[in-house]
This record gives sequence, C-alpha cells and structure tokens, in this order.
Amino acid sequence: MILNLNNIHLRRCEAMDFKLDLKEIQKKFNFNTSIKHNPKTNVEFFPYKGTYRESQFNFREVIGEFLRLVGNKRISSEVNSDKFVNDVLESIEFEKIPQKAEFKQMLKTLFIDDNNQLVLFHPQTLYYINTAENENKKLAEFLYAVLWNGETSWSIEKKSIRTNDLMSTLIFSALPNLEDAERQPVKYALFSSEFSELFMSDFKWLSTKQELFTQQFEKLLSYYYFFYVTQIARRNEYLFNTHNQNIIPLYFTFEEEERLSKTRVSYEYGWKNIERSVNRMFSHVNFLKMLNISVQEQKNFYSYQRIAQILQSTTPDVIEQLEEDLESLVMLYKAHWSDVNWSQMEENTSEKHELPILNQLTSLFQIIDYQFNNSQRVKLYNGYKSWFVHFCQKAFLKSRGRSGKMLILNTDYLLFLTKVIIKNESKIRLKRLLEEFEIRGIVFDRDTQIAIVEYFEKLNLLEKKSDSGDAIYVRAFL
Repeated sequence: MILNLNNIHLRRCEAMDFKLDLKEIQKKFNFNTSIKHNPKTNVEFFPYKGTYRESQFNFREVIGEFLRLVGNKRISSEVNSDKFVNDVLESIEFEKIPQKAEFKQMLKTLFIDDNNQLVLFHPQTLYYINTAENENKKLAEFLYAVLWNGETSWSIEKKSIRTNDLMSTLIFSALPNLEDAERQPVKYALFSSEFSELFMSDFKWLSTKQELFTQQFEKLLSYYYFFYVTQIARRNEYLFNTHNQNIIPLYFTFEEEERLSKTRVSYEYGWKNIERSVNRMFSHVNFLKMLNISVQEQKNFYSYQRIAQILQSTTPDVIEQLEEDLESLVMLYKAHWSDVNWSQMEENTSEKHELPILNQLTSLFQIIDYQFNNSQRVKLYNGYKSWFVHFCQKAFLKSRGRSGKMLILNTDYLLFLTKVIIKNESKIRLKRLLEEFEIRGIVFDRDTQIAIVEYFEKLNLLEKKSDSGDAIYVRAFL
C-alpha cells in the first residue's frame, strides 16, 4: 500500500468532512499527564526522534538496509570480520604454516577496512553492510518508502556476479547466507512521487554499471535523501496557502571557488533559504499528526493542501463543529504548559485566508512552534532537526567564515552527478546539463557556473563548437 498525499483514496465520509478527533488526540499525545510530542502513529512522516546522538548515525549502515529492503533480502547473520577471515582460511589447504599467516594478513589488508567492515568490491557486498543502529534502520525504511515507492523488488542475483578470480569466489562462499525476505510494509507517508520517479531513473541506469554502483551508490542515495527532505520541509512552510508544487531548486556553490560572500545569490537562496523550514520540522510533524489522528487508523494522511481543499467545500455546520473542537484543543494545549508565557506570544492574525477556519488552524501551528522555542522543550525541537542537519554538514553544508554556512558541491559529487545525468550519451550540451541539475533541485549562480566550466576545462571534458554557450558540450567520462 503506497501512501501518497497527492492521491489519497478517500472513503465516502472522508470526502465530505474533515474533523479533529479530540478524544484520540488527547489519548495519543497523553494530555492526561505530561504531553508527549511526536507520538507513534501507524504512518510516520520522518524517521527522527527528539534526542540526537552522533554515534548512532552512520549512512553506510543505511545503504545496506536500504538495498536489503529493495531486494526483499536478509542476511542469516551479521558479518563478523574475524569469523569471515577464519572461514576463508578453513576453505584452503596450505602446504606450509607460514603461508597461512601471510594469507591471513593479506585477507585483512585487502578485504577488511579500518572500521573492521567488509571492503565493498562488488554490488552484492553492499548487502553485507551491518546495520547495527536502529536509527539507521529507520532511515533506510523511510528512504525505501519515499524513494522506492512500491517499485518491483530489485536484487543482484548470484548468477549475475561476474567474478573472474578465485579470491572473489572464496570471499563470497565465506559470507553469511543471503535469504529471501517478505516485502516490508510501508511505514512512512509519501508527500509526492516526483522525487521517486527521478530517483528510479537514475538508479536504474547506475545499477547497470557494476563498479560505479558499488563505489558510488551511497552518493546517489544521500543526495536524494537531502533532496526529498529539503523540498518537503519547504512545502510544509506554506501550510494551507495555495502554492506551486513544482520543485524549487536550491543554490549550491562549488568547492573550487575561492571567493564566496553574503552578496552572492547562492548565499541568499542556498542554505539560508531552507534553514528556517528545516528548523521547524518538529512543529510541523506534531501539527500534522494532530490533524490526521482521525484517519490514521486507515493509514490515510492529509497534507495541508488537501485539508484546505476539503474545508473549502465543507458545510457550515461541520465548520462550526470544527471551530468548537479547535478552540477546545487550543485551550487544553496552552493550559498544559504553565512554563510558557503566552502573553508575550505575537500571533500572526492577518487574514491570509478567506475561510476563517484556516486562519485558526494556522494559529494552532504557531502556538505549537512558540511553546517549543520558549521552553526547555527546545532541546527536543533542536534534537529532532539535528538528525538531518548533521547529515547535511557531513555531505553538503560547509562553513565559509563570515559568509556562514553554504551549500557546497564538492568535485566528487559534481563528477558523479554529471555522469548520472549524461548516462549513456557520448556528450551533453552544457546548457542541458545545468537544466538537469536544476530538475534534481540544484542550481548554480553565474560565478559558480564559471568555476564549474573552468574545472571541466582543466579535466579536458569540454567540447566547444563555437564561442556560444549553447554550443559547449561536456563529454562523457569514465
């Protein structure tokens, strides 16, 4: 079952009405004692919790679990490096004892990395990445739901393993058994399928390139993770306002650039442009859960836009009941937090909507967000977003002195994404390459474009038919 907020199947009664289930909200959020934010529901929005621990986050672990979900696979046991090495040694007869010790050292050098994990030398070895932390497993399940989006399972079968050497055969025979597993149920709501469609196009091409897939799949998944979350966080900021659902690209700079300043378009419309949206993710999650409590048992979820559409055609008597329930919810919620000085809260009371109930709902969101930022619960608020922010800092977000944090594409990512865009073509027009980056949520200002062109020239990847920008091509490369 795929939960797409753009294409929700509505039951007859749901097509007519939207309601707040006060009783269930109080039960789920534990109003009777101490309110518990972000309660567990049948379908979640993001895989985070309010306490961030850096030691629990490892994106490599996400890769292994994601591919096992995609292939409906599981490993009979985790890969233990010592047992793995001993199993390989046991399968070989050595003429002399010193040979065994030398071979053991060679195995560890070639096939065990510094983190005591199996070196990735073939796509199927990705299945054997241990996923020790539950938070990494949850992130993999999230990405499986929003990027794989119900596609047919995909796996690397043993018959497709192209190993031409005895050593690889010995390695695979010593690894734990790879078993078939049941397809996992969807646990996360899908806001939009456009991201999964782009991901699948790039994934299918990459999966045909054995070595590239093995070494670079992590880059593909990590970028699409960033892409999905930033776009959804931004869309949620519109709340019930009508807005264009198209992808709004973020400005990236390039690591080869020397001069970066706050006057650049890439600063104003890069991380700074999305930071507020990311910061408020926890408030949106709690607000959306309150709004969706009444349908969560059916595993249906309404986006802000869908709720606005329903309310536009809802009868006055239903609206009146909703207003009463909303007033009660606000009163109960505010009364619970005696540590918040509500008199200092400045609500945005401007009439944004012709339908008053939408303004009242917006006010509830502002109340939720205000209490987080004006109490000790700000720790949960910041902890929740930290799971994503710290990921960004490792992959795309860099501090550039006085210019603050900026989104930066390093040379490895630039070259990898360029390969993914060119795919099997011999070359691509530079203008089209930049357009394809934009489709994937990345845009460059003029200075960054110049820096990228200079970098491509340095690598001898450019082919100029004329001095016109439209006649510049980027050649395919290994």
